[in-house]
Amino acid sequence: MKAAVLGIGTELTDGQIVNKNASWISKKLKDLGLTTQTHLVVPDERDLMREGIEFCASKADLVFITGGLGPTSDDFTRDVVADWAGRKLVFDDGSWQHVNDRLTSRGYVVKDIQRQQCYFPEEAQVLPNKEGTANGFFLEAHGKKVFVLPGPPREIEAVWDASIARWLQQNTAGLDPYITRKWDTIGVGESDVALIVEEVLQGIKVEKGYRVHLPYVEIKASFHRTREQELKAPLEQLTEALHFCTIARDGDDVAELFAEKLKDIKSICLIDEVTGQFLMNRLMPVLRGFMTDQLWSFSKSRDVKSPADLHLHLFPKDEHSCEVSLDYRGRKVKDFITSPYKTMNMKERRHQYFAEMAVIFWLKNL
Repeated sequence: MKAAVLGIGTELTDGQIVNKNASWISKKLKDLGLTTQTHLVVPDERDLMREGIEFCASKADLVFITGGLGPTSDDFTRDVVADWAGRKLVFDDGSWQHVNDRLTSRGYVVKDIQRQQCYFPEEAQVLPNKEGTANGFFLEAHGKKVFVLPGPPREIEAVWDASIARWLQQNTAGLDPYITRKWDTIGVGESDVALIVEEVLQGIKVEKGYRVHLPYVEIKASFHRTREQELKAPLEQLTEALHFCTIARDGDDVAELFAEKLKDIKSICLIDEVTGQFLMNRLMPVLRGFMTDQLWSFSKSRDVKSPADLHLHLFPKDEHSCEVSLDYRGRKVKDFITSPYKTMNMKERRHQYFAEMAVIFWLKNL
């Protein structure tokens, strides 16, 4: 069972916003062992929308369409989907009641223009949206299963949790899922890592992939679950061959693991005299979930004095190495990090490497 994701909205094709919905949906499908064949975005133009639906339906069994379910004149996704499916639109009283209840409870006046959100293709299943006025819907047409969702990410997640997750679990139970094993390596170039992988897996039928997301090189090996036992030995050999440079496996993120360890610490002082903004940019996204309850300070200078419970320091030693330390309630540990990137034009990559290795050191020693 393969999937395609179609994003509808001129704001997507104009570059005003990034289509993060497609990434979110594909990750959810990947967790179930489903493969996404294509991501496509089209503007609010009927002909292009119709062509987009036809293209996605030609590539996949499941089609997820996002956007264009609102109350304004440029929201006509339901019309185009109904036309493609050869169905007429019918009014759904339950959705109209949902619109009225949601708007009036928030002090808004319900306008007649909202009624357009309550039309759905004949025989479609309405998918409730507790986070917005626009319910989604599901239909089967031309041998394809089509989920049509609102555009806002929070609303997509609400519809997914209420209806789609259960449907997918029930309808993919008998499939042979396509799974991916991952190794995040650091300090070794992509071509060098590739040589190791290709040698170990020579003659082994497995889909190999490589992704550079600095300072990491990620290796991926994908296969159907029924071959897992058959591939156990060569994948163990690959794990052993990559052990010297592997930091994380199968999607684990060291910054997220570090943030999880920090959640019970009340006050933290981090001083980074080495990486510029790299360390702060790496940590801030994963710390937002609990920072409001902690006392935090980020500084670029060791002159800062703080009574924090946890002190995390990164100080320069020379151009290619730095000192990393942790002081937690009187327990002090430190070490030196040496970058494998030596040339002058690799300065930025050195800083990324120092930031990542500092997080790894703190994670291991906290």
